[in-house]
Amino acid sequence: MFNYYLKDKSGNIAVMFALGLMTLMIGAGAAMDLTSMTSKKTTYQGLADAAVLAAARSGETEQNALELIAIDVVGGNNLGGDVLTTTLVLTAEGHAQVTINGTYDTILMGMFGVGAKNVAVVSESPLPSSEPVNIVLVLDTTGSMTFNNKIGSLKTAASDLITFLEAYNNDALKVGVVPFAKYVNIGLSRRNKIWVENTTDYAIPLPDYCYFPVIGQTNCRMEPYAATPPSGPTPAGTCYNDGVSYSCGGSSGSSGSPAGSRQVCDNVYASTQVCTPQVETHTWNGCVGSRLDPWHKRHEYSGSKIPGLMDEPCGSEILALTNNLGNVKTMINAMTVNYSTYIPSGLIWGWRALEPVMPLTEASGAYEAKTQKVMILMTDGVNTLSKNGIMHDGSDYADADLVTKNLCQNINDAKIQVFSIAYEVTDIATKNMLQACATENTMYYDAGDASALQAAFQDIGARILRIRLTH
Repeated sequence: MFNYYLKDKSGNIAVMFALGLMTLMIGAGAAMDLTSMTSKKTTYQGLADAAVLAAARSGETEQNALELIAIDVVGGNNLGGDVLTTTLVLTAEGHAQVTINGTYDTILMGMFGVGAKNVAVVSESPLPSSEPVNIVLVLDTTGSMTFNNKIGSLKTAASDLITFLEAYNNDALKVGVVPFAKYVNIGLSRRNKIWVENTTDYAIPLPDYCYFPVIGQTNCRMEPYAATPPSGPTPAGTCYNDGVSYSCGGSSGSSGSPAGSRQVCDNVYASTQVCTPQVETHTWNGCVGSRLDPWHKRHEYSGSKIPGLMDEPCGSEILALTNNLGNVKTMINAMTVNYSTYIPSGLIWGWRALEPVMPLTEASGAYEAKTQKVMILMTDGVNTLSKNGIMHDGSDYADADLVTKNLCQNINDAKIQVFSIAYEVTDIATKNMLQACATENTMYYDAGDASALQAAFQDIGARILRIRLTH
């Protein structure tokens, strides 16, 4: 009889279906709860990120004050009303670390004995004081920047960048500015520095200028003069300013003038000469050239003096690193334009501004070892000059490009983050050179107009001082 019951298979399908359905329900419930829990964790992570960023940007350095900021941010953005515990600690590296703990009440899994789950997230960010940044703006102020008011657009974009940076802790941020053209102006105040030479003004005596002064006139009479014939218009020609062509010259012609007469007299001279001493003066205006190879591609002084250039006109003076960002904006807005382009002159002094050794030492300090170093290079055109000994008056443009590339490589090798901006540049080779100069391809900007230039500076500012989330 038992064998009969054992062999009876009626109802097995129903049992198997019930067991299979239960398994499917458990799987579906687990998937649904897992999805919901992942979504909640993502929400909590966003709260933690916002909290740690707010704390880090606040300028506070005490843990209790920072934690209160984090708690306020989480509470203000906890739209779901979840019960959350927010804590903030300072790590040994000086970073703010926010932890948020919450719970997820399971739905379907609760039917199978799986209760509430803990959901914890962590977000970490360096405080500004623990992540100092030195930034130097290497800005093209050549004659071509006068066209389309490019210099005005540059001043606006660069000043807006400084305004953005002013929101951060000045003690942890320094900015310098290196305007460049044919040369760089290091400023008359550095005339007597040990690392520069040939900066002393001097005068060479010349023979006196002697003449017999006019003491009267005699033999005055009327004399005729000829008519001036009319002239036709002359067409305009083409001139160049830092490689940019523009229309110049030409005239509309003249109608001429009739003949006439005028009074003419003979001068009466004194019998004794008057003599005036003459001198030939030579003045240093702050311009510096390049050292001889290979020193023109090295930033440090190391006993090799940088040549001052007598009688050369210079543009705006450089501003070494400073945390007075108001002075930085004043300097940017006072920049003037002139002369032609030699990009290496800006690169080498931008590099020097970021290094703690002579010739410029403003980068030195307590946080020197862990300071981020950032260079922003902006130019609107090709090299129109090249190195010629210590001068920059040559026309070997290929050599100028080669020096530019070598300096860019050396600067990147020195662990300096380089952003480069090509502003209304049409030369493909120059664009490629500037892109290669940037530390990463995404750190190069091809700004075709003023709005694109402003957007480039805004993006660079956000990337430089975006307080990076490390967890």
